[in-house]
Formats: sequence, structure tokens, C-alpha cells
Amino acid sequence: MGKVPFQNVLIHGTVLTKDGKRMSKSLGTGIDPLKYVDEYGADATRFAVIWQASGQDIRWDEAAVIAGRKFTNKIWNASRFVLEQTKGLKQKTTNKKPTGKTKADTKILKALEKTKKNTGKYIKSFQFSRALHELYDFFWHEFCDRYLEISKKQMEDEKLRKNTQIILLYTLKESLKLLHPFLPFITETIYKEFPHVSSLLIVEKW
Repeated sequence: MGKVPFQNVLIHGTVLTKDGKRMSKSLGTGIDPLKYVDEYGADATRFAVIWQASGQDIRWDEAAVIAGRKFTNKIWNASRFVLEQTKGLKQKTTNKKPTGKTKADTKILKALEKTKKNTGKYIKSFQFSRALHELYDFFWHEFCDRYLEISKKQMEDEKLRKNTQIILLYTLKESLKLLHPFLPFITETIYKEFPHVSSLLIVEKW
């Protein structure tokens, strides 16, 4: 065509068996990705590939697919909690970064901004596995393990309730945007449940 087809090319490591051998159909050491999609889901399978693709050859481990399924379950359950707790909250209140009123509020918002910055940096440098690890740690530990639990107590306080709800919905929304390239199906499905959403998550900016 007389044009350069690609400006950037990513050469990933070879996917090997768990004991380090090359996969072969004739030897019966290959894997069928569709089997994992059927058993664990497409997102969990994508998670496993990206999670293990650190640049070196991959010794395929099914445990990563199971971890991916657990993570999608975590996202689903956390999202159900947040959406249930924030019913009636206007969507426009989550379009801009909120201001924290407590130490926990400030900490989660700061952690979110750091995660956004690092995720963008890792994606631009093709470090997809590192980006996914960053998102996993933020969502599971910072958001679910810490802030969600603290938010339950904060919402019992009438002075903190609305702002806590805004931060919950804002953090979840921004997290889904960040997670979408890695887990497109579950994030898109959850995003449709947000109030007053008129576009698809895949075209949202972050």
C-alpha cells in the first residue's frame, strides 16, 4: 500500500506449559482458550493472559484464570453495593472529582488519582500486566477492603452521608473506565446500570 502499516509493534513472550515446555497440539500440551471462556468467562480468561504477560515467557497457570473470576465477582458485588447505596443520586454529581470530608475520603481520592496516572503510564509503555496489577491492588484493597467498609459507618452520619455516596459512585465509575480495556464485558454491563448514562463505557474518557 506504500504506507507503514504499524507505528508500534508489541512482541510478547511465548506461552508455555506450566512446566516450561512449548505447547503442541500433537503432544497434547496445548490449551483451548474457548474452554476457559466457557468455564470461567471471557473477562477472566483475558485477565489471566494479561496478568501473566510481564514480558518474559509465560508458564501458563490456570490459577490465574480462577483469580480473574474471583476478581470479576469482587467487582460485581462491590458495584451492586455502591449502586444500591447511591440510589437517587444525580449523575451530574459524579462527573467531576468530589472533595473529601474525612481522612478516608481524601485517601481514596488520592489513591484513585495515583492509579489513573500509573495506569496511563503503563499502558502507553505497553506494560499491560503492570497496569492490571496496579488496578487490581487499588480496587480490591484500597476501595473494597478499606473504603467500602469505612463508608458504611460514614453513611450513618447525616453530615457525611451524601458526600460519601458521591465519592463511592465517582470512584466506582472511574474504576470501571480504567478496568474496561482489561475486563470489557463486566464493566460495560455494570456501567449500563448507572443513572442517566447515555453512552457506552468504551467511548468514555479518563
